[in-house]
Amino acid sequence: MAATLAAPRPARATGTLRLDFIDVGQGDAALVTSPTGKTMLIDGGPRTSSGARLAFLTKHTHGPLDLILLTHRHEDHLGGLAAAVNQIGAGQFIDAPVPHPGTAYAALLRALEAHGVAVRQATRGRQIDLGGGAILTLVGPPDPPIVGSRSDVNANSVVARLTYGKFAVLFAGDAEAPTEAWLLASGDDLGAAVLKVPHHGSRYASGVRFLRAVHARIAIISAGAGNSYGHPAAQTLERLARSGAAVYRTDTEGDVTVETDGDEIQVQTARGRQQTLQAP
Repeated sequence: MAATLAAPRPARATGTLRLDFIDVGQGDAALVTSPTGKTMLIDGGPRTSSGARLAFLTKHTHGPLDLILLTHRHEDHLGGLAAAVNQIGAGQFIDAPVPHPGTAYAALLRALEAHGVAVRQATRGRQIDLGGGAILTLVGPPDPPIVGSRSDVNANSVVARLTYGKFAVLFAGDAEAPTEAWLLASGDDLGAAVLKVPHHGSRYASGVRFLRAVHARIAIISAGAGNSYGHPAAQTLERLARSGAAVYRTDTEGDVTVETDGDEIQVQTARGRQQTLQAP
């Protein structure tokens, strides 16, 4: 049975699900606003983007976040979360399972404790009812954990699939090839109209079989302009193009917003690109 989040404030019903993929430079942060107004932040970007991210959250949320989900413990995904907890607040935090100590994670733990935020560990199969028919399912982290990979922290990213009506979005964290192989073997439904492309478009992820299973219409890459990693990789962009997905990038288009009533999907970027399509 899906767990239901307790709302810390009156919800604002809209009838639509909104996803904001926030331009945080070289990192990941996505704000989910459910049809009943519940808010979930998936990752928080690096510390260097805290100002812009807090301005975005202040504008688009009303009161504490209902939930924060951390996909894995790298600084470019968690560095801004302590500031979000301190200034916006949160009702619950779901932590990534694989240890990766650092000053940013320590600061996050202090903020969570100081504000009395309930902390839970991400476990495969957990479902969370975000209200209005929006259901989040954790299809990862892998169980048992992947070991001996290029990066076990990345490989054991929390992967989440959010559904609403005919619509689905897959948040893939920094999953890489071993994670994708595990997901394909798991038997879980990976199909999604929107894919948050794993690992910023790295060449180590977004394999052909994985993209075929997801069959996304929209692929969103969160990366920093001119980043030193070369994200997104040319070969990944080529694979995405062959998959038929329309690619949106925060490094070239700024914030990317997706809104859906469970049937029609509207995509708009901060720099004016727009697209309307139907959920499969």
